[in-house]
Amino acid sequence: MDAPRRNRRLRDLRSVPVLPSLITLGNVFLGFLAMSKVADVLAVGDVTDPVVVAAFEIAAQFVFLAMVFDALDGRVARMTGQTSAFGAQLDSLADVVTFGCAPAFVAKVLINLHEGAPTELLPSHPKIYYFCAAVYVLCAAMRLARFNVESAGPSEEDHREFKGLPSPAAAAVVCSLIAFFASKGDESAVLTQAFLPDDVHRWTVVAMPGVLVLLGLLMVSKVPFPHMFYTLVERRHSFPFLATLVVLIGLVLIEWQLAFVGATLAYVAYGLGLGVYRILSNGRLGPPDQGEPEPIDAVERFVEPVSPSRN
Repeated sequence: MDAPRRNRRLRDLRSVPVLPSLITLGNVFLGFLAMSKVADVLAVGDVTDPVVVAAFEIAAQFVFLAMVFDALDGRVARMTGQTSAFGAQLDSLADVVTFGCAPAFVAKVLINLHEGAPTELLPSHPKIYYFCAAVYVLCAAMRLARFNVESAGPSEEDHREFKGLPSPAAAAVVCSLIAFFASKGDESAVLTQAFLPDDVHRWTVVAMPGVLVLLGLLMVSKVPFPHMFYTLVERRHSFPFLATLVVLIGLVLIEWQLAFVGATLAYVAYGLGLGVYRILSNGRLGPPDQGEPEPIDAVERFVEPVSPSRN
């Protein structure tokens, strides 16, 4: 039985989807660029240098752009009829690099530049900061591996929720905080200057080690998080929801860094609140009528569904 299966897999690799794979590789490339951008300014070592601050903002923007690539590759694959198991595996590897390693590396460099003298914003504990970044990376890898295993199971019908924080959402939280830090001193950040305390950017850096650990643990947890595409596109919503969305878009146009921080933290808070509510009301984290669904977005985008047996 193993030989025919192995031969079938080898035949599948003789022709791979070109366009979707190129988009996924673009995802990896942007993650690499994000890490390279901050690595280039390590020699400067002065976090107050505008060049260094700009490098962190550009690195965060690279990761956000990679999320667009991550959303496009599967849809392009389905539109062009080029779904494949190769694409599914490539997508998961890309996510480990771009949404696992890249955010942790950029955040770790930001922490290092504020560790000890001359800023003395964070105490000098190198091992602790290495541990925090490593927890995030390892949990991102485990989350994606678990996702691939569970999405190949029999419960593939429900696309409404993720079990555990999705790795792109975790990366969005880290990169939005980094971009927000990079906006310090920006005269166009009128909302931050008007409504937030002066040292809010400093607290962003102070909280970063704990944020990395918390996001890592949420990725491997069973806390339910909504599938944003399904939530925004495939469901009808109330008028207040639409009004809130319009306000959020307006905030993005005025000060995108602050808007991204608010949106990503609200997403995490919503998932945590939903999990607490379900535990208190139903005694479990899954929906009361369907258990704990896991969307199959990463595999579905490249692998055509198999019809169930009629036997």
